[in-house]
Amino acid sequence: MKAKEINYELLWHKCVDDQDDAVRKQPRTIESYDSKLARAAFGMYKLQCFCERLAAKYASPWLVFQPVEAGRIYLLNKHHWHPSQVQDLNVVDLLLLLHQELLEMKLTSEEFAPVQRWAVHMDCYADLQESAAGL
Repeated sequence: MKAKEINYELLWHKCVDDQDDAVRKQPRTIESYDSKLARAAFGMYKLQCFCERLAAKYASPWLVFQPVEAGRIYLLNKHHWHPSQVQDLNVVDLLLLLHQELLEMKLTSEEFAPVQRWAVHMDCYADLQESAAGL
């Protein structure tokens, strides 16, 4: 099967946009708003990249999974859960349930490039770069 082309720049900016309201509600700190936003978006971005990899791994001629569905299938297989236990999991649930995998996950240079371009000048950059390299 032909590999799906992923626009990582678009994926990163969607994660940033999706975290905007949550970050606005956080109390003010010395860290800049943009830096807090990058931190919040980075977990979701790593989750999306992880699930995109799973979707490619699980793809077959008869069934193509959406990334979130692939994350659910991963958990189903890992924990030997019943399908009914994963069908209602949302991305926040997946972020928590796949935390260890995301900590250990190394981003490719292509996956990390949009994050780097957006956050290289921010206080959080060293933390994001370290997380992108995995444990």
